[in-house]
Amino acid sequence: MNKRAKQRLIGVTILIFVAIGALMWLTQLGNATATPVTIADVVSDASLAGKQIEVTGQVVAGSWVSGATPFVFEIEDAAAGDDQRVLIVWNDVVPGSFGDGTTATVTGTINEDGSVEAKYLVTKCPSKYESATGALTVNDVINRATELSGSATLKVTGFVVEGSIAEAGAPVRFRIADDNTGATAIDVAFGGGLPDEFEDGVKVVLTGSIEDDGVFRCAEVALDKAAQ
Repeated sequence: MNKRAKQRLIGVTILIFVAIGALMWLTQLGNATATPVTIADVVSDASLAGKQIEVTGQVVAGSWVSGATPFVFEIEDAAAGDDQRVLIVWNDVVPGSFGDGTTATVTGTINEDGSVEAKYLVTKCPSKYESATGALTVNDVINRATELSGSATLKVTGFVVEGSIAEAGAPVRFRIADDNTGATAIDVAFGGGLPDEFEDGVKVVLTGSIEDDGVFRCAEVALDKAAQ
């Protein structure tokens, strides 16, 4: 390589590093300018319109529709005990931990109508652990479906079937079986958020009821304490 070619290569390399540095600086600047506010602030302070903010709240049950574009939902401050809610507009992939009651932290711009055009969305569903002692197996539920159908509350344990986990709001959120093969499984409907540790093959303990259609309507998802 001649001297001129070397100088060109050095020049291009410097430009690349400068561009990367500028991009990182702009990203950090954008995040740094987000003002932390409460839901009450967003609802009551009209001067925040057009500004970038960060707000945290719990996802309101029934405020969203699976697969909608844009994806819209509401958050509230559950601890406040009031009816103040903020509408969030999200145009990206919905996190797996999203669901009714999930804690969501949103960074974005407040529109004139008080909604928030989200740029970043982070959801967190606290992990719950429970003993599988006394829980029914999947085969128990299948073999006694007629008897158990309509029962107030059942506790069932099983392994999450590989490839069965669907997005939030899907009619069947995931499937469980007595072993990792998933040969005999039941469908599980669940509208809440899934914990970060929830994945294919993990052993779970579910609380809910089995319906006439054979779907287990789940009210709570916990990870098997003994399997951790």
